[in-house]
Amino acid sequence: MKRHRRLFGGLLGLALAVVLSCAPIQPPSEDDLLVPSDGSPTSSGTDQSAEKPEIPSGLKARLEAAIKNVRQRDLLTTNAFWTIFHGILGLGPGVELVDPATKQRVNALDYITSGNSLRGLVFRTNIAGAEVVTTGDSLGQGHQDQFIAEMAQWNMPADRKFLIQGREFTFLDFVNLSQMKARTTTNQELSWTIIVVAQYRGTDVEWTNFHHEKIHFEDVVRYELNQSVENAACGGTHRLFGLSWAYHLHLQRGGKNVGVWQEIPKKVAQYKELARRYQNADGSLSTSFFRGPGNEDDKNRRINTTGHMVEWAALAFSDDELREPWLENAVNALCLDILDLQGAAIDGGSMYHAVHGLILYYARVFGRNPEIVPPQLLCPVKPGWKKV
Repeated sequence: MKRHRRLFGGLLGLALAVVLSCAPIQPPSEDDLLVPSDGSPTSSGTDQSAEKPEIPSGLKARLEAAIKNVRQRDLLTTNAFWTIFHGILGLGPGVELVDPATKQRVNALDYITSGNSLRGLVFRTNIAGAEVVTTGDSLGQGHQDQFIAEMAQWNMPADRKFLIQGREFTFLDFVNLSQMKARTTTNQELSWTIIVVAQYRGTDVEWTNFHHEKIHFEDVVRYELNQSVENAACGGTHRLFGLSWAYHLHLQRGGKNVGVWQEIPKKVAQYKELARRYQNADGSLSTSFFRGPGNEDDKNRRINTTGHMVEWAALAFSDDELREPWLENAVNALCLDILDLQGAAIDGGSMYHAVHGLILYYARVFGRNPEIVPPQLLCPVKPGWKKV
């Protein structure tokens, strides 16, 4: 596995340095590029004449093939925390790590919560709870509350225990500290915090933070609505995703579509139109995200951009909008890009956001086939949701 990553790393290094706009400051190392472990004929990357597996026709079959290909890429205990927690986001809490020395497999989430070390994983605790430190390098968490927000999207139990420096904490301890750190009066990145608080505290909660500031959850919603989308992480897709997640939870739990909540569907409609307007002829979405047209050839770049936008769309759009031809074409293009690289290296952060989007899309459009959709998949959108 490591040998294969080194072969591809030299080819992709320059592109990845530009691609990962929502990764930490540095791009991932060569050892964190992922290739299939199934012995497919192109996995060595040296025989360009080797016959590639046939790409199935039809959107449903291509979705299934692309998702299965991502599952065939082993995560290792030697991978960075950044890669591993994105793997959990993409494929769910059942994903496993492989020890490259012993070939033994262990559940990735169990490995993290049991106090094992990973490159880039740094915990910090205080009287209010616990947090994962944002390290700002190529190994660890890249954004405030990113890890816990991605675990929340798979409905992490509030009482799930974490062993940190010999002491036990619960997942709710992470939620507590997330709330206490949050401020709307200074520059913070709350695109992940909004998911965590909505999921575990509700969308009508009020609290006092470390700075003795009273915050109502709607203040966080307003703060995020007022921030730039185009200049935010991954072209603003994470900001849009967080707002959409909170919005659907709000409706799901009986909240009304009034006040600040009315502005989220308007924001969704605005950026849906930009995504459609800048779509490329082959169905892929702009490699410049929402900023304008963009059609770079590099498939890692395309998986990063189309993948993040499809992930947001699969959550935010109504049932009817998911079946609009332009979005079906975008999903199809994303599947084709993954399958075109089915024997080659793909950056984990890009790939796992993409497959999370594909799984969300598949579940909403084609149903929860247990061979494709992990049973723990959480989506706050009620079936039959119509555009507001």
